[in-house]
Amino acid sequence: MSIQLSIALSQYIGKTLTLEDAKAIAKAVSATPDRSHDPRQFEPATYQRLTFQVERFADIEEEIHPLHVAHYAETEAYRAGVPMNPDYAHFRRCERDGGLLQFTARAQGELVGNIRMYLFNNLHTQTLSAKEDTFFMTPAVRKGFSAIRFWQYMERCLQQIGVQEITTDSKLVNQVGRLNTYLGYTHVANVFHKFLRS
Repeated sequence: MSIQLSIALSQYIGKTLTLEDAKAIAKAVSATPDRSHDPRQFEPATYQRLTFQVERFADIEEEIHPLHVAHYAETEAYRAGVPMNPDYAHFRRCERDGGLLQFTARAQGELVGNIRMYLFNNLHTQTLSAKEDTFFMTPAVRKGFSAIRFWQYMERCLQQIGVQEITTDSKLVNQVGRLNTYLGYTHVANVFHKFLRS
């Protein structure tokens, strides 16, 4: 018997179970525990007028959507007209399961950049690893070393929780690969894309 089931049933010892009680027990047993990383464990950092921090995606979903739209428009032209249709519910589930960290860059409180990383145990090496999903800063804040400092902040936070490997990619349109090379990443693969049309 699972611990969740034992705890749920213990509340009804000596009572006649109703249909509502059975539903409550089923809900308690099937509820996914919150394994998300507490953003408060990561100290924010500043660079010039920017503040870098970890925030819960679930808390900023509406606020981050315009950045997502701008990023998609800038980097996803190869998708040949396939409209953006993100699965934010999946992002929230990944975050709750401890598999997603959302990094933000803010200027005077305004959201101007984000990095979203998926966290997982590598099936080949059993090391805690991270894969970049999104890295975007608005053009107004891309000057100087802001992107590099933001990326370094993300690396420090991931290292703090034991991540040993980071994988990222670089779209040809923005050549973020230069940033990765500057920061010591090794070019290990090229990505190819094809649409299968019926």
